[in-house]
Amino acid sequence: MKREVNVMAIYLEMPELDKDFPFRILVNDGDILTTPHWHREVELIYVTKGTISLGIDDVPYKLSEGEIAFIGGGLIHYVLASPGSERFVYQFDLSYFTAGNKENLDLQKLFAEVLPISPQWEREDEAAVRRLLEAMNLESEKQEIGYQFALRAELFQLITLLLRNVPKQAKQSKKIKKLATQDVLEKLDVIFSYVEAHYQEELTLQNIAEVSGYSSFYFTKFFKKNTGKTFLTFLNEYRIDKAKWLLINSDLPVSEIITQTGFESDKTFYRLFKSSMAMAPLEYRNTMKIE
Repeated sequence: MKREVNVMAIYLEMPELDKDFPFRILVNDGDILTTPHWHREVELIYVTKGTISLGIDDVPYKLSEGEIAFIGGGLIHYVLASPGSERFVYQFDLSYFTAGNKENLDLQKLFAEVLPISPQWEREDEAAVRRLLEAMNLESEKQEIGYQFALRAELFQLITLLLRNVPKQAKQSKKIKKLATQDVLEKLDVIFSYVEAHYQEELTLQNIAEVSGYSSFYFTKFFKKNTGKTFLTFLNEYRIDKAKWLLINSDLPVSEIITQTGFESDKTFYRLFKSSMAMAPLEYRNTMKIE
């Protein structure tokens, strides 16, 4: 088990998981926050102490000790600083379960429909998931003979429980995106890392195409195919995500936040923010600030 100490800053996270058993457990205390990011791996967050505030696809939640969040692959999520709390984070790659899947189950689609927080589940199902997570912690900590077999067995039990028992959302509000292959993710990682380093500056299509090693024409097709949006749309959404983060975690005036997030026009920022969140920036700050 690994205790995470760094703030995640890159929009796309690529966890270093064992290719033979792509699974890991992290332990984060309340001072560790995670900025908005996504990854192809499924993630569960188990609150073991205190209360945490988090967001999944722009929906805010609060979880208390003993409660669990389930985050499907590809969903943007974050955790705010929650002093006095502790959480265990479980990540695993669904590709591990595709071999021998004679039912041809689309696990990505099925897990995208799972209700994301355990207070929405039946109590006995929440308790069953909690027991499995705690058993995984114990196996990971003790590492007695055969512990990897035990972890695999518990992970398969978890998958089955989530598929059979945990309730699904009645209706998907948006199309589930197909996750990219590893080589495409690595190319996107280069692009997103460059955006992370330069989003406060003027970024042109030509700039980012050169970084990716593609012509502007090919980059435009590559980016749209693998993200489902144009680069300009992505960049604006990325800057809005940064602005939301600053609104929640700082007392900076909105004018300063607009400057720090790379928007050249106040009008553009307010229009995009209202379109994204259906509320003004200061209303969002008042809604999301930790009490």
